[in-house]
Amino acid sequence: MEKKQKLKQSIISSIFAFLLTMIFVSSFTLTGLYYGVFNNRIILSKVNESNYYNEVYKELQDRAESILQEAGLPLNVLSDVITLKRVYVGGKYYIEDTLSGKEPVINTDKVRSQLEQNIDQYLTEEDISGTKELDTGIEEVIRKIEQEYKRGIHFQFIDYIAEYKASFMRLFRIAIPILVLLAGIICVLLIKIHRYKHSGIRYIAYAMIASSCIVISSSAFLLITKSYEKMKQLPFYYGRFLTNYLKWDIQVFLYLGGIGMLLAISLIILVAYMRNNITGRQR
Repeated sequence: MEKKQKLKQSIISSIFAFLLTMIFVSSFTLTGLYYGVFNNRIILSKVNESNYYNEVYKELQDRAESILQEAGLPLNVLSDVITLKRVYVGGKYYIEDTLSGKEPVINTDKVRSQLEQNIDQYLTEEDISGTKELDTGIEEVIRKIEQEYKRGIHFQFIDYIAEYKASFMRLFRIAIPILVLLAGIICVLLIKIHRYKHSGIRYIAYAMIASSCIVISSSAFLLITKSYEKMKQLPFYYGRFLTNYLKWDIQVFLYLGGIGMLLAISLIILVAYMRNNITGRQR
């Protein structure tokens, strides 16, 4: 009878430990996404590290020069039109507003006014009289450069992140309290069904070890195989940002798995301490 009771207790405890493992894995996953993938500070940091703004500036400058050459205008009319500072500020505000859930506005007023001023100065210096056809051609050039500037500032990947983040945050706010509640209930039940508390805590430690191993092994596999580098994106600086960004996100999960393993070790030490106390009292 006692053997059957112990077997039943062991089976129930194992089931609870399995459920607890799934809950811990889910909690690690949600926490990792919150502090990694959808962390605004990390995203901005990885954009800066990838030299993104400098590369966008160079590309915009090249495209604007091509537009001027096609129109037969000198390149010096681009002076102070598309600057690195302007690209940096415009791109930074676009990313921050998008991730904050605001409608991003790409302001081209300064680009247009400076370009108009430079072209007017060029026409005056060259003593070129304005005509309707000339004005139409100049307006077309300005419009094309404005479009290129907007295209360069616009960061499509950030739009996707912001869209998914809004959905994730709704899930996160609901799921985390539920997971914490379920984990608490299972932990209490594990402790209650055992005669000695340390026996129940031992199963909690098993669940923490198993969940930590799942997270650590998955993260380590992705880092070792460098799966994050297999995303081919053009232009190349876009891919460089994604590589840095995804690598850091994977490392966040690795750190969380490490923290989980430390908690598991602490629980094992607690179990040993409690068992030794009971053994000492029984002598």
